[in-house]
Amino acid sequence: MTRINADIFISSWVEFSQKFTTENLDWLELYESNHCWSEKFLGGKRSSSDNSPIGKFFADKFQGLRYRMEDGSFDLAFSFADNYKKIPYLNRNEISNFDLENQFYPSSYDILLEIENECVCAWQEMTKLTWARCPLKVLVTYNNKWSNENEMLAQSFTTIISQSNTDFKDNQETEYLLIIGNNADKKLNWTFYKFDSNGNRK
Repeated sequence: MTRINADIFISSWVEFSQKFTTENLDWLELYESNHCWSEKFLGGKRSSSDNSPIGKFFADKFQGLRYRMEDGSFDLAFSFADNYKKIPYLNRNEISNFDLENQFYPSSYDILLEIENECVCAWQEMTKLTWARCPLKVLVTYNNKWSNENEMLAQSFTTIISQSNTDFKDNQETEYLLIIGNNADKKLNWTFYKFDSNGNRK
């Protein structure tokens, strides 16, 4: 099993986006519509372990990695872990065990990914990521307007992560990754910010 850290995720994300724009020549048109972009880029807003271009790319690249869209409140969840096993329940007053073999109930997440097309709302997804336990938490958003907006987003992430640690600290191995996209010069461009478990930039 490979631990996918922020650096590995970044290189894989760049590889995925290059593949996506090559295979979808209409991507610039899709980019102008939040709904169309989410549908094509992420796979839509439905709970499923199929039909996510991002999910499929990462699952194909990393052996044993599974994914599910809209898992709980997260846009995309990845896990190398097995499902929970032998969970007792009462069946006609006798104790039996749930069979979760063909479902997505991993005992832990490896990557949680949130995508927020509107960067002014990104802070809401940032807070959501701090609530969960996971080695790598990723937020993707987009900014085509102001260059100082990227710095504001990075500062927001630092502030939110730091405050989330006030009463109950995150695991020190946890990494956060902020990915900001734009379509300047008719290219799909990305800016990356990495943070440690305390919100410090790496």
